[in-house]
Amino acid sequence: MVHRYHELIKFLVVDDDDIVELLPSPACNRHLKTLYAELKGIESVSKALQAKDITLLDVRVWFDGLIAARPNFADYIAPISNRAASVS
Repeated sequence: MVHRYHELIKFLVVDDDDIVELLPSPACNRHLKTLYAELKGIESVSKALQAKDITLLDVRVWFDGLIAARPNFADYIAPISNRAASVS
């Protein structure tokens, strides 16, 4: 849906005040494009995880790639063995 929005926004008439007041600002549009590009990478991993022939090693490699791209994902998908080993 976001992809369609960015494709169609080129054809909207920006002289129409009724339409312009409903559209996000140009800065917001740039931010949306950036977020969309980031989510496309995550979507490919999400779809790959739904395959029947994946291994735990595949999952770990994909998750490590996501963590490398977005370090804040480590809070959610990092291996917990490192934390568990340090607990006394």
